[in-house]
Amino acid sequence: MTNALLVPAFALACQRVRRVVLLRIVFLSLFVAQAGSASAAEPPATTKAGQQLQARAKVMVQRAADSASRLDFSGTYVHQHAKGLYSAKVMRGLSPEGRVTVIDALDGPARRTVRLSSEVRAYLPDQKQVRIYPGASVRLDFPHPPVYDFARVTEHYQIRLATGKRIAGRMTDRLEFVPRNQSRWGVHCWFDQASGIMLKTQTLDANGAVLEEHSFSDLNLGSSPQLPSLEAPFKDVGSWQRVTAPIHREPMPQVLKDYVGSLGFLPLAAAKVKEPSSSLPHTQWLFTDGIALVSVFFIHDPKLNGQANSTESSDLKGATAMIIGSKSGYHLTALGEVPIDTAKGLLVTLPLPQQ
Repeated sequence: MTNALLVPAFALACQRVRRVVLLRIVFLSLFVAQAGSASAAEPPATTKAGQQLQARAKVMVQRAADSASRLDFSGTYVHQHAKGLYSAKVMRGLSPEGRVTVIDALDGPARRTVRLSSEVRAYLPDQKQVRIYPGASVRLDFPHPPVYDFARVTEHYQIRLATGKRIAGRMTDRLEFVPRNQSRWGVHCWFDQASGIMLKTQTLDANGAVLEEHSFSDLNLGSSPQLPSLEAPFKDVGSWQRVTAPIHREPMPQVLKDYVGSLGFLPLAAAKVKEPSSSLPHTQWLFTDGIALVSVFFIHDPKLNGQANSTESSDLKGATAMIIGSKSGYHLTALGEVPIDTAKGLLVTLPLPQQ
């Protein structure tokens, strides 16, 4: 989670509890096909057929990632989640500022998200505001496949491959990541056979029920969208307030380098967030098992010193668990695409930031 990765989480936080950063993940890459349920734990495939399947899956994931970064396209995608449906227009092409991805919300308040190599911007016309998040995002947004470390994936997921259905008028292959135990969700991905780009992804519970889904409803590949100006749709944008997120990625602290992980989750990135209302920066750490992500936010509070660790509240919205609690002088907020018990188990083992 680089600066921009932290952005959606922190920028939309502090809505329910002032002293705790409450994260509303606006991942564009969150997920009614037949899903394989979690089966009994098995060791990673060691047979020749299993190794060949893993190799093919790795090639599919890499091809999809390359296609999402390299190809020009425009289309409409739909996000089905716990609160309903969200749809957006997505364009990837060249602009005067370089190669760019533009996402225009079609539902709810008007919003344009612009992803450049150097920063992420959110244009909010209702608020007459542009929010700027320096740095490229660690978060793999749709249509990038949600795989962060393929070498670790097979430790926690079985891989299945099948011919998929037509999506957005294109034939697909379906790749299934089936969890080896109930500490994580399953993930299904559909890839366009012709271009390799991912057209659909789902997150499923242990019973195969869909928790989240992203899917293109239409997609035009190969023609560069006309993006003469990223701010062209807005009037008087020059008078809008421009706010730069106070988020700074930092080197992995030694305490995280020494962390051996819990339930298969290891650190991926670390950052600091300096809020005007706080004398000390907040700390954010991001963990992954290769596919699932969990963010943990720490806010130091001397008044908590000596108090017992506690969980104040927990919630599950679709595939995203949220835990609010305290530990050894810190308020904690954990948010991730995992079951509630997994997020709680991770918090128990975490080290704490060093002041």
